Amino acid sequence: MTAFVDSDFWRRVQERRRALWARARGGRNGVQRSKSASAVSGSCAFQPSAMTTNAQKKGAASASGPVHKVIMVGSGGVGKSALTLQFMYDEFVEEYEPTKADSYRKKVVLDGEECSIDILDTAGQEDYSAIRDNYYRSGEGFICVFSITDGESFDATGEFREQILRVKNSDPNIPILLVGNKSDLDAERSVSLAQAQQRSADWGVSYVETSAKNRSNVDKVFYDLMREIKRRKGTSTGSNGVAGEAQKTEKTGRRGWRKHCSIL
Repeated sequence: MTAFVDSDFWRRVQERRRALWARARGGRNGVQRSKSASAVSGSCAFQPSAMTTNAQKKGAASASGPVHKVIMVGSGGVGKSALTLQFMYDEFVEEYEPTKADSYRKKVVLDGEECSIDILDTAGQEDYSAIRDNYYRSGEGFICVFSITDGESFDATGEFREQILRVKNSDPNIPILLVGNKSDLDAERSVSLAQAQQRSADWGVSYVETSAKNRSNVDKVFYDLMREIKRRKGTSTGSNGVAGEAQKTEKTGRRGWRKHCSIL
């Protein structure tokens, strides 16, 4: 299904995002942002720009270490973009504006090894469900986000996981992290901790509660998922918990990817 959205609206959205990116990026190295080509064409995500050859891209990736491809999934309004922007730029964007698909790249240090993280922030609205398959095929790991204040967004995580497994040929070990966002609104909680923990146990994945507003556990979710992606790629992982460039070190106390839960 094709969604038609007022062009002036999207122009204003992109202008605001470009302004935020330019302001937040000042003085920060290793951060790139681009509108995903798939947002327009529906083609596979994480494509190089028209001015970049495959050889150039391969050489750049080799120079900066491995690239870990992460996809943000979840219903609209749960805070996927807020988490992404907080991780990328240390900025909290409070007003909600629907996302089509935005891609970001950041150089980090993961357990003493230089690497890059590619993040594709996808649309959660039902209108875009038909093009999600193309996005999911290119992902190596998924952060499945719901709002602890919105029971419907929690219910929807099951549908997102089913779509991921279908696209990934029912691979039971595909790295997925279940994230309950907006932990700063605990007084408005409609999804209990026990409910979320039970779902993560059923899925065999970790559960983390975050606050994009307070930056609680934001770094943790991205670094935990990168570690699992790295493990899946067959490389050895360290345990020193080095967070990355311009990022604080977070000790997760994690003994394994499975059977883990983190809350405020």
